[in-house]
Amino acid sequence: MNERIRELAVQAETKEIGYYFFDKEKFAELIIQECIDCCGSQADRKNIRKCFGLPVESNVMYPGPETIGHHSQYERKYNIPDNA
Repeated sequence: MNERIRELAVQAETKEIGYYFFDKEKFAELIIQECIDCCGSQADRKNIRKCFGLPVESNVMYPGPETIGHHSQYERKYNIPDNA
């Protein structure tokens, strides 16, 4: 298991009345978000969220990397099919 997974596991822990509890749902959401953050395309990010049942809005503009001398996909209008 890599160090990043261990860090996410620690974030999913809560301490109540001297005991530690592991929130599996929070851990899953943290891993899913980590995967989404690794994707470059907005369509991939949307599809990952949709695949795992997380809310997906058709008008969400995910933050993208800085553009360098060209237009980025992050500045274009969405081309989302009506059945998405």
